[in-house]
Amino acid sequence: MDTGRHRVRAARQRQESRQKRQSMAIPQSEANRRQGSLPTVRLPDFGKRWIQVLDFLWYIRHHTPAFRIGAGLLAIAALLFVLGTIFSPVVGYNVWALNTPLAGLSLDEANRAIQTTWNDRIRIQVYLEGNRLQTITPSQLGLTLDSGTMAQQAMDVRWQGFPMGYEIAPIIDTDFATAQSYLLGLVDTVYVPSYDAGFAWRDNQLVGVPGTPSRELDIMLVLENITRNPAQIVRTGRLDLLTKATPPNSIDATPYLADAQRFIEQNFRLIGYDPFTNETTPWTSTREEIARWLAVGPRGLTVREPAFRAFLEAINGQLRSEGQRRYLDPREAITQLQAALDQVSDRAYLRVRYEPTTLEVQRGDWGQRIARRMGLPFGLIAEVNPNVNWNQLAVGTVINLPTRDLVVPITPVPNKRIVVDLDRRYLVAYENGEVVMSWRVSIGRRDAPTIPGVFQILSHAEKAYGSGFSLCGDAGCSQWEMSYFMGIYEISPGLMNGFHGAVLLPNGAYLDDGQIGNASTFGCVMGNNEQSRQLFEWAEKGTMVEIISSEFPPQSDIGRKAMDYISRTYGV
Repeated sequence: MDTGRHRVRAARQRQESRQKRQSMAIPQSEANRRQGSLPTVRLPDFGKRWIQVLDFLWYIRHHTPAFRIGAGLLAIAALLFVLGTIFSPVVGYNVWALNTPLAGLSLDEANRAIQTTWNDRIRIQVYLEGNRLQTITPSQLGLTLDSGTMAQQAMDVRWQGFPMGYEIAPIIDTDFATAQSYLLGLVDTVYVPSYDAGFAWRDNQLVGVPGTPSRELDIMLVLENITRNPAQIVRTGRLDLLTKATPPNSIDATPYLADAQRFIEQNFRLIGYDPFTNETTPWTSTREEIARWLAVGPRGLTVREPAFRAFLEAINGQLRSEGQRRYLDPREAITQLQAALDQVSDRAYLRVRYEPTTLEVQRGDWGQRIARRMGLPFGLIAEVNPNVNWNQLAVGTVINLPTRDLVVPITPVPNKRIVVDLDRRYLVAYENGEVVMSWRVSIGRRDAPTIPGVFQILSHAEKAYGSGFSLCGDAGCSQWEMSYFMGIYEISPGLMNGFHGAVLLPNGAYLDDGQIGNASTFGCVMGNNEQSRQLFEWAEKGTMVEIISSEFPPQSDIGRKAMDYISRTYGV
């Protein structure tokens, strides 16, 4: 009887509790409360399920045996889960690394999964001043992943991944040398040179341009960041390049605005002189470009080299396109422009130079013949072809030729030129395009020929001495004496050919009995003493010498004029 009453009370309590929960879940409207009645409401499925769960929990809580049984079953399930996780041969529940789930994987499988993600998915964005520069792999940055240790750590996590999950932190090693090599490869990309205060021509007016600092990659600071925080770089997928700055030499161009204006408005010209062809070529530019050449240095106006080099490169492109492989030397050009700035000159003179080239051997060629055709002493050609057998030259063999500038080593004197015609054995000297002296000369004998080519006066000696095997006897080799000697080229180290007067032999006689006009010397060009003295006093060091023949035709306008002059004057 008591049991029955107890059940009735329990049922009544459950009904009251259910009604209370329903009234809490679904509030009455103000109108319904005034009328004292509840509206009919259709609960959503979720609300019904939630009420059923609460009913079930209330029932378990108020029925002790059922509660104990449920709690026991849950405890047993939890124990089995923990034991199963601890002794399982695979990674436990809800464990991951590098955003890769590892649950249920063996040690080797977890290792491979981590390494595959590292190789295939992990990328690092490299940023410079907030802008993405490039995308790289970790290995390019010298970063390597210890996936084996990470997989073992995942195995050791066991049940700790339940219920919130467990992330294995990346274990990363940094190779300093690889990281440094990568950053060194970015140096030129990042670098922006400092800009000294300068000038620009805008709206027909010269204005000053303020100086700005440089931008340089701070390799040591970036390396420190990489080695200290490799895991963070991998986690964020981002590497920020850090830079440093060097201030310019000057910031304000205003104090030199008038000086720059004067220089620009004088129509500056760059004048190139080719000593081989005797050609003079002027190059001019616009006011806008010349303004870009100028900067403010510690002592006043100076050359802004990058801008001026761009102008020179355009000229060199033109010179090379002409097929002669000529060019202007940038260092020489910058020096001459700076001198023009210092002197406020409207021109700067430059020498046109020659690059080394090559030659393909033709039928009948041999060393000395090639040298005479190219206008170079054979020793210079042999020096740049150390492995060539000159006694067995095959047709089509390509040999190197040195730069022609080797035989014109000092600053040329552009307004004086001596022309020697080997075939007709005459000398004509020109100054400012006009003949100042001419006469017949002797040249080198067959076994010691005078070399044709374009050379220059390199030395002066009122008395010089020479010797040859033809003067050797039982007592040794004797020397001869030459007056008014001027050296023009070396035929071997320490042995120079040139111009001179009569040759006094050891026996007191003169070479070829003092006669002029024969092939009798040992390679020099010989005149009589009075003529040689005149030439010696007139031709200063650097005076150009053009020796022509049927093997080496005239290279300059003066050489061609000389040929015509000899024909007209001497009838040969």
